Amino acid sequence: MILSTDEFIFHLVNRNEEAAVRQALVEAPGLARGFDGTLGTTALHCASHRGFIGIVAALLEAGADVYAREKVSDSTALHWAAEGGHPGVARMLVEHGAALDPIDSWWGLSPAGWATVVVWAPQFHEDRPATLTYLLGAGAKLDIFSAVVLGHEAAVRALVGADPKVISQRMGFAAAGVEPLQLAVSRRLTAMAALLLDLGANLESRTTSGMTALAMAMGGQDAATEALLRARGAADDISSAVVMGDDTAAARLLEIRAEKDALNPLLAFAAQLDRAAMVELLVAHGADPNFRSKQLIREIPTLVAPLHLAAMHGQVGAVHALLKCGAQTNPSDSPGIPTPLHLAAGSGHVAAVQVLLSGGADVNATEAWFGATPAGWAEHGNHAAVLALLTAPR
Repeated sequence: MILSTDEFIFHLVNRNEEAAVRQALVEAPGLARGFDGTLGTTALHCASHRGFIGIVAALLEAGADVYAREKVSDSTALHWAAEGGHPGVARMLVEHGAALDPIDSWWGLSPAGWATVVVWAPQFHEDRPATLTYLLGAGAKLDIFSAVVLGHEAAVRALVGADPKVISQRMGFAAAGVEPLQLAVSRRLTAMAALLLDLGANLESRTTSGMTALAMAMGGQDAATEALLRARGAADDISSAVVMGDDTAAARLLEIRAEKDALNPLLAFAAQLDRAAMVELLVAHGADPNFRSKQLIREIPTLVAPLHLAAMHGQVGAVHALLKCGAQTNPSDSPGIPTPLHLAAGSGHVAAVQVLLSGGADVNATEAWFGATPAGWAEHGNHAAVLALLTAPR
């Protein structure tokens, strides 16, 4: 494959070829400030995340912009250095003027939050606690979510005391819009959950995936936190029935209270878990099989339907159920977005591909990200059986 000049700099950065990067920057200094065509990231973002401090220095010397935001995430290079836990890189970026508290659009956090809450690429992790210590020492602010994860009771009390609204603040869509209580439950932090309830956290609040704190505790088999929540008044609802796969309880609860706002996101959740009977039950009570939710698909924020998620995870029963309930195999309302067939093919799920094809999925559909058909996604993923199925004569 022949790479363009812009692509080549990213190729060199990702391979940590510092000498070659420096030579490329001598020949074309503008590469230091360029963005890649798919994610809208910069070479500085990539090198910072991987902890390649020599390349970070070379890029900064050549004029790389420490304020540049990655287009898909609105994150800075400092966010990625923080996630990777590279204190030397973080210091270098800050000394070159990087802002300490910009907020990204995936998680809604600052770099300090990325060093604490976000876990994106553990293979690049070096020393996240040291990076957080550096950032706080340099003047970064500790947010409510970081304080929760760190177990800093005094900081949580101080933050809520200064602004009571932070108790109901939400993280970004990549974290399903969790509030501090729900984050504590997801991390099995029972004592912190108790503190947040003492400070006024709402037991009945839902994440954007439709989950209450109780449902999250039940799904995580966290008996201690479940007991705490029930002692504080939490009651079973449709989300707890869905997360436990209890069709009978779900049917009973839906007859008592429809909870319309929760049905669509819970349908997407049931589809990912291959709960076909639950899928049909939720649709029968008003969930829309073509409802769209924002998800990260190959690092690109994308509005996808439950069928996309079932296909991507190879959940054949849910794919069958969704098609039966009227899900569109070839969505026409979002041109350019990969179809469910693209996602099943790219993940190598032969059975899901077969079901989608039998449901009328278009093998020639082309998405706008890479200009590829489902067969192209299968080929890129080295999924020979899927590729053969998609390219067979019809």
